[in-house]
Amino acid sequence: RVRLVLEELGPTFIKLGQILSNRPDLVPRELQGELERLQEDVPAFPGEEAVAIIERELGRPLDELFAEFDERPLAAASIAQIHRAVLPGGETVAVKVQRPGLAELVDVDIDILGELAVLLERYVPESRNVSPRDLVDEFESGMRQELDFGRERTAIERFAKQFSRDEGIKVPRVYRSLSSGRVLTIEYIDGRPLSQLLAEAGDIAGAPGGRGSGDAQGGGGAEDSREAEGPRIAKLGAELTLKQIFVHGFFHADPHPGNILVLDDGRLCYLDFGLTGSLIQRDLEVVSDVLTSIIGRNEQKAARAVVKLAGRRDFEAARRIERDVAELIDRFQSVQAGDFSFTALLSELIGVLVEENLRLPPDLFLLVKALITIEGVATGLDPEFDFASHLEPFAETLVRERFSPRRVRTNVATTAGDYAEVLQSFPADYYRVVDALSSGRMQIRLDEASDRRVRKTIMDASSALVFSVVLGSLIIGSAVIVHSGVPPVWHGVPVIGIVGFVAAGLVGFWLVVKIIRSGGL
Repeated sequence: RVRLVLEELGPTFIKLGQILSNRPDLVPRELQGELERLQEDVPAFPGEEAVAIIERELGRPLDELFAEFDERPLAAASIAQIHRAVLPGGETVAVKVQRPGLAELVDVDIDILGELAVLLERYVPESRNVSPRDLVDEFESGMRQELDFGRERTAIERFAKQFSRDEGIKVPRVYRSLSSGRVLTIEYIDGRPLSQLLAEAGDIAGAPGGRGSGDAQGGGGAEDSREAEGPRIAKLGAELTLKQIFVHGFFHADPHPGNILVLDDGRLCYLDFGLTGSLIQRDLEVVSDVLTSIIGRNEQKAARAVVKLAGRRDFEAARRIERDVAELIDRFQSVQAGDFSFTALLSELIGVLVEENLRLPPDLFLLVKALITIEGVATGLDPEFDFASHLEPFAETLVRERFSPRRVRTNVATTAGDYAEVLQSFPADYYRVVDALSSGRMQIRLDEASDRRVRKTIMDASSALVFSVVLGSLIIGSAVIVHSGVPPVWHGVPVIGIVGFVAAGLVGFWLVVKIIRSGGL
């Protein structure tokens, strides 16, 4: 029902659901699996509107831009649709055109999400742990980037530069003069979708003589060729993804079979660069620590590295999750038998972090998603594919490079510069602190969670003080009344004094119990 509601609400909420499907720290696994089914397929908008957008964005009539333009879209999604065209020079291109009115619709939807986030934080205190307003801001930033086709154009060009010397990949050429913020023109690539090869691999595996059939009969020459193609493409796809992550730190974050073409010459071509991820050097190093420590069965190092992924140096948290990590590593040993996926292990490690209320940067979730997707594709093409054996060399290379002489010199120089800056600023900072202390202008700021704890402590102390005063007053007042002999009396003792002592006893007993429960004694 949640998925259907998001589909009804339109493009912005579909994208929100797709992003949440990659965030196990925010939604349960059952809902994650359902959100992964969100479909972007929507009816195409009229070709005349696409032509009008192109002419308005590029500032020239369509017949001056293209020799041919097919107004019937090749494909349509919630953000844009693709048209085939031919340039005056004869090159065939694909023109991606953003849906009309989409930017305005996103503005309204983002405002609605912002209001919902404010209401959540106000009326559902537990939601403050995930900071809904920060999540909306993060989502808005990502959505603005996806609506800007200039960013996708830059991503394609960066990708082409990274793999300019790699013969296993084809990156489409971008036509900058025919592109804008809402129009993207790239080289038209003719190839077979990887999803088609996966379907063929499944047919071969189930056919007589195919892998796993248990039949001794051999297949035909064409089937043998296709069967041999699967392992080659599986290896190539895995290595290209691992190069993107561990060599370049910039990767295609949605490498599903529909976004990858297999060309006639055997190369792979990635499509749709709207969702990409990037990792800073520190994240790459920590990820490599996680992977190598898991492969080396070092649960202590793995636990510390997993906690560091969340940007923390919390050794107590590392000790708490060490047993869980050790159990997962034991299960990982069955990966050679094909019973447990390496990327499934990464997903479960993230689940351990979630239980500890530790949050990862968004790009690390994209990294895990990319690895899970490509491992699924590789094992679909080659059931005997061992993803861990391909991943290990990349992680080990990154670890070795970290301790290379060049990297050590760089780190030493950076650290020395940081300490020099601290020493230079120390005198001024020292005088500012002394001046604030001597003038009484020292201020202490608390975050909301700390402020609530401080207020609760003050209220508890104030309540205890008030009841202590009341208790003392009851005892003194009752004693005065008893000595004065104020009637009525019972066995020679004033009744009011007896009632006062009983009340003082009850108050005193309640106060002692409250102090003991709070750990004050």
